[in-house]
Amino acid sequence: MTYTVDLLDGLARLLHEQGVGIYRPDGVYAAGETAITIAALPPVPDRVICLAAYPVTDSPVLTDTTTGIQARTRAGADPREVDTLDDQVHEVLHASGPHRFGAVPVQLVYRVSAAPIGADASGRWERSANFHVRAHRAHPHLE
Repeated sequence: MTYTVDLLDGLARLLHEQGVGIYRPDGVYAAGETAITIAALPPVPDRVICLAAYPVTDSPVLTDTTTGIQARTRAGADPREVDTLDDQVHEVLHASGPHRFGAVPVQLVYRVSAAPIGADASGRWERSANFHVRAHRAHPHLE
């Protein structure tokens, strides 16, 4: 796999192992489950943790990198449900590390921001939290 695929898959599996939600790479979830997905927020189930990666900083001479991870959460009509889900994600990811996700060595994961998004068209509340991941990203031109 690639750096981004290994990183997102590893974070999803970590959340799954800690009981925050269920990660199935094939993406099939039952209505009452809390899905952990990559990049896409499915219409069902109501409770979802969606992970997406974006670049923050890369060293011009070393393999040191910081990658941003958006953890978008959605739950039911009561906004406290999504707050609880967001808190559970924070408890697992914030200040965690070191980890090894596939070929990706991760030193530290930490939250840098979070905010409510509001309710979607179905009345389900959403939040977004942004984490920074300090890791090493193999590259043929870097040490």
